[in-house]
Amino acid sequence: MAIISFIINSEISLEFAKKVKQNNDFEIHGLAVDNSLDSKLKDSKIFTKIHKNIKNLASHDIIFIDCMVKYRNEIIQILTKENEKQLLLVDFTPAKSKAIEWANKNLNNNISYVSAFLVSNRNIQYSKSENIFEDQKCLLMPGGNVNDSYYKVLVQIIENIEMNPYFIEPQEFDSYYAATTLIPKLISFSLIKKIESSSSWAEMSNLANEEFGNLTIGSTTDAEDIFEILNSTTDLSKHWMKEIFSEISIINNKISAGDQNLLDYLINGWESRMRWELGITGSNENNSSPNILSSGQAMAGFLVSENLVQKNIDREKDKSKDIWRYKKTK
Repeated sequence: MAIISFIINSEISLEFAKKVKQNNDFEIHGLAVDNSLDSKLKDSKIFTKIHKNIKNLASHDIIFIDCMVKYRNEIIQILTKENEKQLLLVDFTPAKSKAIEWANKNLNNNISYVSAFLVSNRNIQYSKSENIFEDQKCLLMPGGNVNDSYYKVLVQIIENIEMNPYFIEPQEFDSYYAATTLIPKLISFSLIKKIESSSSWAEMSNLANEEFGNLTIGSTTDAEDIFEILNSTTDLSKHWMKEIFSEISIINNKISAGDQNLLDYLINGWESRMRWELGITGSNENNSSPNILSSGQAMAGFLVSENLVQKNIDREKDKSKDIWRYKKTK
């Protein structure tokens, strides 16, 4: 029986391990990078064995890696050093372009490397399923050397938990990640730093509520890890920083000019957020949603089952056309 291991650093990767165990006949091992997750791994009762030493995982067949970027290369080196057996590494960490470049340069031919990313359904309240991965995408970016048999097993694992394998270019992913995750976190750092520097912060902090906490949650991210990701995605991060600051300046200019069109601008932003929350892609309801095979179709088409494609199409047809519209009160 194949042994699959999970290096766990988040609730998402732990939930993924649970779903893999529920839907596949594998022996499952685990290791928590974050000590605070130790008890959750034990309580999950899905692991045949929970390890403390990364070296103990090296003899396994497939290893899913969820860790901080700053630890990524070191962990992979420990797993692959003097390892002559066939092994598939599935790496969930961001900064994909640099990761794949490093793997292609440093890993032996017996090591298959696939960079991946789990898109989970955070808006589960709109779903009829309790599976946060159902109909969601698992982004796949294979390295230069991947064993076909292992790769087909990986795709099967993904489909068995009702996720859609989705092939994307590493640089494309890094751009998306910078826009949707990295830059918002950097803004969070700047926000808390600037407000704390105010002479009124001592009094102001007493009024800062849960909403302020949610807005600045990004600043709780490990600073060294953010720095590492920035160094690996410098040009893309600079691009999105410039774009978003340009958008912020539009608001500032409208406020300064007393522009009444500011309301329309805010409504457009509100509607954009609602469309995203409802899973309606594109800038308006007339834009078609991309098929799950739109990226890397030639490479992936034979691996993705038709029922998943049809399920995605049917789900798009069922979506409301106007629930996301803002209803003015005056």
